[in-house]
Amino acid sequence: MSSARPKSLAAEHLNVVLAKLAGDGAVARDDQLEAVHAIIQPAARVLVVQATGWGKSAVYWAATSALRSVGAGPTLVVSPLLALMRDQVSAAQRAGLRAATVNSTNIDDWDPIFEALDNDELDVLLVSPERLGNPRFAARLDALMARVGLVVIDEAHCISDWGFDFRPDYQRLARALLSTPTASVLATTATANKRVTADVAAQLGASTVTFRGTLARTSLGLSVIPGLSSISRYAWVADALDTIAGSGIIYVLTVAEANRLAGFLQSCGHEVQAYTGQMETEARVHVEELLRANKVKAVVATSALGMGYDKPDLGFCIHVGSPSTPVAYYQQVG
Repeated sequence: MSSARPKSLAAEHLNVVLAKLAGDGAVARDDQLEAVHAIIQPAARVLVVQATGWGKSAVYWAATSALRSVGAGPTLVVSPLLALMRDQVSAAQRAGLRAATVNSTNIDDWDPIFEALDNDELDVLLVSPERLGNPRFAARLDALMARVGLVVIDEAHCISDWGFDFRPDYQRLARALLSTPTASVLATTATANKRVTADVAAQLGASTVTFRGTLARTSLGLSVIPGLSSISRYAWVADALDTIAGSGIIYVLTVAEANRLAGFLQSCGHEVQAYTGQMETEARVHVEELLRANKVKAVVATSALGMGYDKPDLGFCIHVGSPSTPVAYYQQVG
C-alpha cells in the first residue's frame, strides 16, 4: 500500500503556485495547505466547498504540481462550462503547468493534444462532460483513466440531486470517474448548502475529507430596486450604466430579453453585447474576450454565463428579474 505523502511536499508546491498566480509574498488562505495535503494522499477523496475567490483552482494546481513531482500521471479536470475551462487553461499555464482543453471549438487540435498526453507532455487536461461522451475521446478514456494522478470534478453541486443546477448526465459521468482505483478525486463548488455538501461527500465515498468555509462574500455590496415596471427597469439600467464604474454583467431570464435589452442599451449609446447559449461558440468567446479586456461596458447575459467567468476587476452585476433560486443568484453574483 502506498505510504502517506508529507505536508512539506504540499507546502512547497502550494507556495510556488501561489507566488506565480498572486505574486511573491502571497500567503495561503485557511485550509488551502490542508486541502492540498489531503488531495496528494494515495487514492484520496476530497471535497472543497469554498466561496469564489478563495483559491480552489490554486489548490488543484498545487496538488497537480506535487503529484507530478513524485511521478503521478496528469490531472483530468471536468468542468461543465466552456467559458470557465478557457480561463482555467490560462490559469494552469500561469501556475507553471502544461495544460490544454479538448472541446467543440478546437477539434483540429485534438490529435496534437492526444499525442502530447501519450508522450506525458501534458500536466492538465480540461474537458466538458459532453467531450467524455464523444466516441473519439471515449475511445481513449480507459487508457487515460489508468494513468491520471488526479480527477477534479468542478462545479460539483451539479452532481447532487439536491443541487440548484442538478445535471443527471454530469452525475452519471462523475460516478464513472469515481471508479478509478488509484487516482485521487477532488470535487469543488462554491454553492453547496449542508444538504448538498453531505450528498456530494457521500457520492465521493465514506473516506471523503471535506473542507467547508464560509460562503459569505464581504466584498460584495447588494441592493434591491423594487416596484419597477418592465419599461422602467430598462430605463434604470441605461441610467445606471452612465454612473457605475467599470464593466460588468447584466443578467436576464430569457434569450429574447437578452437580445431585446442589449438592443435597447445600444440604442441609448452604450457599448454592450448580448450573450446566450444559442450563440455560436466562437461568438460567445468573442464576447467574453471583449468583456475581459473592458472593451464593452456590459454583457447582457442569460444563465449561459451564470456558472463561471473569471474577471477579477468586474465592476458590477445587475439582475433584471429574479433568478430561479437564491443559490442561483449567489452563483451569478459570486
